[in-house]
Amino acid sequence: MTAEASPASPVPVPTLVQPPVPERPGDPWLVTRRLVLRRPVEGDLEDYLRLHGDPRTYAHAPHTMPSPERCRVRLEGDLDSWQADGVGYGAVVERSSGEVVGWAGLRIKDSDETELNLYYRLAHSRLGRGLGREMSRGVVAWGLEHRPERVTAMVDRVNGASVATATAAGLVQTATRVNRDDPPGSEPMLYFEAPVVAAVDPADVDAGLTDAAVDLWARVNDAGGSVGFLPGAPRAAVAAALDRHLADVFAGVSVLCTLRDPDGTLRGLGFWEHSRGFPYEHVAGLKRLMVDPAAQGRNLGRLLLCGMVGIARRSLLAAELLRLEYRDGLGLGDFYAAAGWTEVGRVPRGLKLSDTDYRDDVTMVRRLDPAPQS
Repeated sequence: MTAEASPASPVPVPTLVQPPVPERPGDPWLVTRRLVLRRPVEGDLEDYLRLHGDPRTYAHAPHTMPSPERCRVRLEGDLDSWQADGVGYGAVVERSSGEVVGWAGLRIKDSDETELNLYYRLAHSRLGRGLGREMSRGVVAWGLEHRPERVTAMVDRVNGASVATATAAGLVQTATRVNRDDPPGSEPMLYFEAPVVAAVDPADVDAGLTDAAVDLWARVNDAGGSVGFLPGAPRAAVAAALDRHLADVFAGVSVLCTLRDPDGTLRGLGFWEHSRGFPYEHVAGLKRLMVDPAAQGRNLGRLLLCGMVGIARRSLLAAELLRLEYRDGLGLGDFYAAAGWTEVGRVPRGLKLSDTDYRDDVTMVRRLDPAPQS
């Protein structure tokens, strides 16, 4: 996983198993279904020039296409960014061909060190295949898991495809800003921000949060979500279930995590159950992961999941192994597997939803260190 990869050859990584945070040039740092993103190397210059010197990909803003010399400087900046900050832009490798087909990643802004700028660019020959959406969704989720900074993006308003990509990755337009590198009088660019995943201090759990949480939970139930109830469950039953989880939060054995849009709207929530005592001190259990069904297609489920893993990394210092259980039949196994979780147990017909509806009861785990689950 950490062997330096040749830019001209496929990166040897297992299917959908996420590599550790890269330590050396050439190391992979994100795997998606069709792509591997890796740290850049000096030998990437030829591919960098090819990707950034194609005028067909700058049709919306021809003046922004860099010269060959500017490309050399920018690649050096990407190398330096990874070395100094442990994050940056890098090569996007197509898994099937081993070719570098794009450049993408996150980089700390010079103007605001609390922000990571999302960047994505694809070769013209790979446009229209959904690869931009695939890599940007993965990059934003990676940022919420591994970095404390806010993920943001600036997009030219006339570049409809790039706007759609940012939105599909989960970002929300919140303002317009002038790019300092643009000529004087240029049109302001659209400024996007990612949702925020945060652990809630028990002292901040108030009536407004609990009401919003019950409303969200009820909507997820009625949409058929697997969060402990069937559609049509009474609001009182949902409120009672939330109260039981909050009692554990107040007792210090669970952590409530929320996903909020930049304007503060509650879009998702989940709980980490921990401190179960010997011999489970090293295990944290994921409970009631849910996102607003009204925001489907915005990558929010993955953002919440990865953001919660990040909270476990930073806050649950005893946690080494993460565990969850889910109801089969909703495609959740593929969703969790894509985020690095491994199925370790399945009870056929272990859940009975009605006289005729039986589901498998499935257990998955994920280690917080880079070793694969065996």
